Amino acid sequence: MVTIGEAFTPTDGIVYSASDVLLKMGDNLIPSPGSLHLTESSCIWSCEERNASISIPWPRVGVHAISSVPEEGIFMMLDINIVWPGFYTGENNGDAHPEELGEDDEGHDSEISEAAMTEMWFQPASREILEQIFSAMRECQTLNPGSDVSEDEDYMEAEEDELEGVGDMRNLQLDDEDKFADAEE
Repeated sequence: MVTIGEAFTPTDGIVYSASDVLLKMGDNLIPSPGSLHLTESSCIWSCEERNASISIPWPRVGVHAISSVPEEGIFMMLDINIVWPGFYTGENNGDAHPEELGEDDEGHDSEISEAAMTEMWFQPASREILEQIFSAMRECQTLNPGSDVSEDEDYMEAEEDELEGVGDMRNLQLDDEDKFADAEE
């Protein structure tokens, strides 16, 4: 669950931190820089000047990449629509509908639409740390596989006796002309 609240600095599970990082959500650039904290469980941006923070659990991050548009930084696409009163209203977010966007009280979770998404960019003051931030994000996401994957339902391992019926088809290669010599055209 994405949490919006007062500025804070995490103390547990920190993988990487950087100061003087701007945050852009959709078309809105938050004018004050903050600190970016990548922890084992969340991506946290916190701005002391505005006494505001946003904490995003890694399973909510669908995509992250180094981007040069609109400015050089880290692009992230979240699988939810975020509404952050005073900072971001959730416009231009895919399938978001105005009736799904709600107000948010201090320290409470933002209301979200499961069918929508949010695009955001972290723009550090120093371009030299982009690769470090990206590597730390990749490490953190590896620690937190998607929450919608169920080992019991979605992935099943075949037993050896189930594979006996498959026979030589396990090693079938399409470029082997002899295997298809008797096939009708």
